[in-house]
Amino acid sequence: MEQIGYGEHIADTVKNMPYEAAIQTEDIAEKLAGAFALPYEQAKTLTNVKLKRMADKGEIERLQKGVYCQVKQTIFGKTTPSIDQLMKKTLTERGGAKIGYESGAFLMNKLGLTTMIPRDMEITTNRYRTKLLEGCRIKLKKPAAAITDDNWKYLQFIELISELPQAHIDAEKPELLLARYVKTHKLDGLTLIFTARKHYPAKVMLPLIDLLLKANNELTSI
Repeated sequence: MEQIGYGEHIADTVKNMPYEAAIQTEDIAEKLAGAFALPYEQAKTLTNVKLKRMADKGEIERLQKGVYCQVKQTIFGKTTPSIDQLMKKTLTERGGAKIGYESGAFLMNKLGLTTMIPRDMEITTNRYRTKLLEGCRIKLKKPAAAITDDNWKYLQFIELISELPQAHIDAEKPELLLARYVKTHKLDGLTLIFTARKHYPAKVMLPLIDLLLKANNELTSI
């Protein structure tokens, strides 16, 4: 009965995961261990067996060791999420917590700072050593500090500011775009400065403070 209980828990966990989320053995095993008070290694063994059986039945699809994805049946046959969708979710979230964010030219284009469209998406992540799936068009970058729910917006913005001098920026009013970003994400100026001082080179401080002053002027003149 216990084995059936474990298997049902794993199957339910998988079924409740978003379609675009990668199904990773380690994440499922952690949840199983927590739910049944099992040693992690035992939970991982049980998870490996169950996920393999589900893949053999066509309920999920194996992508590489320890990584699976959801399967949908349509009138055109079986479909699975794109490689980039899966990897982005895996690299930016874990157990509902933030562990990564979009960065580099990809983020600058998304914010309207540049019209240049990069070939690959860049993601700064705690999982920067992750082995990417074949065909994935994502570049990984090591964060200046471990990314958490509390600091990711600050790290992302400071990293963005640090890369602006070398970037191709063709927006008419980049300061206004960045000012709106600060306001929209409710970033605290002092927290930005303290975070930059703690985790980034000193040369980032002056551009950051200058930008915050310009951002404040831009916002008050809107």
